[in-house]
Amino acid sequence: MTLVRIWCGDQLVATLSPLDRGLAYGDGVFETIRVVSGRPVLMEYHWARLSASCVQLGLPDLPFWRLAFATFLTELKPDSKDGIVRLQVTRGVSQRGYLPDPNALPTLILSWHAPSEYPSEWSTAGIEITQMDMPLAIQPRLAGIKHLNRLEQVLLRQDLSTAPGCQEGLVCDTEGYVVEGVFSNVFAVINGQLTTPSLGRCGVRGVLREALLDALMLQNIPVNIRDIDAKEMATATEIFFCNSVYGIWPVARWGNKTWQVGPLTRQCQLIVSPWFVNNA
Repeated sequence: MTLVRIWCGDQLVATLSPLDRGLAYGDGVFETIRVVSGRPVLMEYHWARLSASCVQLGLPDLPFWRLAFATFLTELKPDSKDGIVRLQVTRGVSQRGYLPDPNALPTLILSWHAPSEYPSEWSTAGIEITQMDMPLAIQPRLAGIKHLNRLEQVLLRQDLSTAPGCQEGLVCDTEGYVVEGVFSNVFAVINGQLTTPSLGRCGVRGVLREALLDALMLQNIPVNIRDIDAKEMATATEIFFCNSVYGIWPVARWGNKTWQVGPLTRQCQLIVSPWFVNNA
């Protein structure tokens, strides 16, 4: 049975109100956190993005959430400490209408899920991808954050499930610029330089993307963060997708084009792999 805990403000409650704005309007944000032997992976980046997301949406950021999260981890059974925590924050309970109650207490929801299982060869030999037909809408005020309005991703994930043999999809915005994958961020080696989309108009700044960018900067490995259209992406000598649940997946095939896993991709995998290891 999935472990779930819900707080209204700092008070533990038994159920989620049907008037919660997270249900009514997707008014909130969430984090998907990999846990290895009871240790949350890249938690400082998750907290940083959550705080920035709250500022972006005008939500309160309660220090209590850190304590609640730490306590939640202690509730896990000793034999069930590898998995995923979904952390959700909503604006809380309010009456009907788009304008929120300024006195509403935010809702915190923590839920525990079994770890995602993926074939090891997706990390070692690479995956096959496709270019998705559906574009992402451009909305700079929501760019970067992981808000609860995920209908675009729901539709994209349904579409990806009908692409035979493909494990991820390249998603562009309505102007034709590459944004991300269906559930990942994307990097490419273009003209010899590691490059990733800027995400200033839409898309999610994934925590693994941010942590990898910081690590590459410390190792003096330059990364070009800019707009990339799909035609230019197809000229890349290396492409890989990443997220904080599975790590890094190199791209081995996109349509009629194939790649061997390249040296910059392997270097990035070496950088991130210790973050997913049990150091106990």
